[in-house]
Amino acid sequence: MRNLDDLLSDVGRAPVPELASLDEVVMSALAARQSEARATSRLLSAAAVLALGVGYAGGSIMPAPASATEPNLVIAETALAPSTLLDFL
Repeated sequence: MRNLDDLLSDVGRAPVPELASLDEVVMSALAARQSEARATSRLLSAAAVLALGVGYAGGSIMPAPASATEPNLVIAETALAPSTLLDFL
């Protein structure tokens, strides 16, 4: 098994990659990331405006306010009301 000092000396003797081309790669990746962030921001803004528009339109379509009960319930006037159903038992 090799010694740690031997492994580190092998790493030290390894060739260094081209650092000049690394700068271009990093800068192009940053530019792409910034353009994607701008596009995402625009898309989220458009989705928010669309959601607000749909919510406003949906809220303004309601013709009358909802009521909890109606004055003349049909089921209370029939013979099939729950109180008469319990008499069969």
